[in-house]
Amino acid sequence: MKVHSAVIKLVLRTNKILADGRHPIMLRVSYQGMKEKSTGYGCFLKEWDQKNQQLKPTAKNAAEINQIINTMKERVVSRKLHLEMQNRKYTPAMLLNEDHDAMLPTSEAFVDIMNHLLNEKVLSHATQAYYHYAYKKLAAMMGDERFLVTELTENSMRLFIKNMKQQVSEGTVYTACSKIAAVCNHAILLGVLQPRDYCFRRFNYSAVVRKANKKAYIDKDNLLRIEPVYLKLVTRGNDDDWTFRSDALLRLGERTSLEFALCFWLAMLKLNGSAPIDVALLKGQQVEIRHLTGKNGISDRYFCFDFKRAKTGTHVRPRIRCDRLARAIFEPFVKTAHLRDGYLFPIIQNDAHTLKADRSYDSMKSAVQYVARVSLKKMRGVCADINEQVRKINEETGQNHPLIDIRGLSCYNMRHSFAMAYLSTPGANVNALASLLARNPNTIATYITQLSQDQELIDSVADMGI
Repeated sequence: MKVHSAVIKLVLRTNKILADGRHPIMLRVSYQGMKEKSTGYGCFLKEWDQKNQQLKPTAKNAAEINQIINTMKERVVSRKLHLEMQNRKYTPAMLLNEDHDAMLPTSEAFVDIMNHLLNEKVLSHATQAYYHYAYKKLAAMMGDERFLVTELTENSMRLFIKNMKQQVSEGTVYTACSKIAAVCNHAILLGVLQPRDYCFRRFNYSAVVRKANKKAYIDKDNLLRIEPVYLKLVTRGNDDDWTFRSDALLRLGERTSLEFALCFWLAMLKLNGSAPIDVALLKGQQVEIRHLTGKNGISDRYFCFDFKRAKTGTHVRPRIRCDRLARAIFEPFVKTAHLRDGYLFPIIQNDAHTLKADRSYDSMKSAVQYVARVSLKKMRGVCADINEQVRKINEETGQNHPLIDIRGLSCYNMRHSFAMAYLSTPGANVNALASLLARNPNTIATYITQLSQDQELIDSVADMGI
């Protein structure tokens, strides 16, 4: 049954015990959720009258305490009735806040409503940073830091998404839209914005954000053009006699460098199209170098990874031959993981321990989003140079080699690029691809066969040539 008015009670929190052994007496508001506030008093279970929501007369100082806590309850009830008489919407937090009227936005400005929302909710620093980031990007587009929430329209939000997709990753655009939507919904709750004027009322921003990028990928030929760019940056010599550039090794340790951006993206590709969060969470203990034999009977050294996807928990076990490219991607980090709390790449922590990730999932995700955003900008520059090369080749040969879709570029592309490169390989097997990508069997057909043998894992990618 839907409740149309807040229910306000005094309750004894028996699942919480104070230092003196008593339980705290809480003021609880239930309405489209629940929120509690401590009264500052407590008692033992035998002293509490649950039916009348107060202390029993036999409890010490019962009359005095009951008067105080009931006065607190009456103030909240009075606040609720006042708002309902004015036909104003409210939240449990507003009713419990003694200064709720003073904290109400004084205007229709988006930033005022956002700050009211942030003051009312208990949010992590990372989540609050997302709200401020979305606001700043939106204010820049609107050309006014004090733009009104009523000025946001479907057209303006479609333009916002279009502009953002040219600058940052798909995940960042989605996060920004979700925070804008939360502020607009809060404005509706406060009566500042009418539901009919909600900017996302007639379109699903999630679908719009992901519409193009789900199909975008870098074709196999262009993947092969990216690889030598990275090798030239970090190595010198030929395939038989090469070494790392000492200056490049230093820059690889900096997550904002061009060297690391290319390394990060190629690592996603090599690790069977893994997501950024999966690459970031890799530990040194999850990789070892072993001699394995492929179907051609030739034994070689391989980087053998074994980890689980953060999204689904399914196993991923890439087997990557230790050629020059693979070594240039992984070798600088394998032996130094202990300097980064075990993390393979310097995304969540670096060698100097100067990164501020606190190991909570929100903090780690924030670090990954930062690296994804920075690396995307650098990858767009690399891909723009490659497109110029391809245009010249097309002009000289009269062929029509595809260009990289720079506007649709995102970290997700490397997962799709891996899949498309595999499917273009003679003898490609869709079932094997599902296993390589670690797709959850519950979300795909139940006939998918998971590859388990080292030889199968090697042979499935041996002919891809990337």
